[in-house]
Amino acid sequence: MEKEDKHIHIKEAHEKVEAGEPLAAIAVLTQILAQDGNDKEALLLRAEVFQSMGCPKEAEADIDRILPATEDSPEEALLRKAALRLAQGDAESAILYYNKVKEQHPRQGNAYIGLSTAYTATHRLDLALAIMDEALKRLPDFSEGYKERGRVRFLLHDQAGAMDDLKKALETSPDTMKALGGKFSNI
Repeated sequence: MEKEDKHIHIKEAHEKVEAGEPLAAIAVLTQILAQDGNDKEALLLRAEVFQSMGCPKEAEADIDRILPATEDSPEEALLRKAALRLAQGDAESAILYYNKVKEQHPRQGNAYIGLSTAYTATHRLDLALAIMDEALKRLPDFSEGYKERGRVRFLLHDQAGAMDDLKKALETSPDTMKALGGKFSNI
């Protein structure tokens, strides 16, 4: 499959996902993969679609085709693998993958949020807070980081700290209010 054709098909798969047609998207992506079984973009998107459909084993199989046995793995694949492990209740494995992303890509905010979520899932709120403190030192304009740290502070019964972080999230990204979906609208 030529590069231009592949991009047209990838775009078509994205459109199918947006239209709420995940099976059609998987069919298009599978056609791409029939031509090139190692196409990372198609494998990542298909894994994302499988995960959204509640098919974690299929998603993980696609991610495992991307992840090489070397130390340097693609950032997106590691993040997806970590999210899959966390969704399957394996927080310890997710922590390993998120830490690998953080080590290889220290400015990747989603790795910190994933770590915080995994630590929260294992009732290690002190580690969740510490990882978000580290993230915000490295990424001081990271709105999602302030939201996550605020969530952790709220769980630690630090309402004042949680409100401070929410305000900081709003200052760094006014679009944060839309993402809150009406929560905390009395602030």
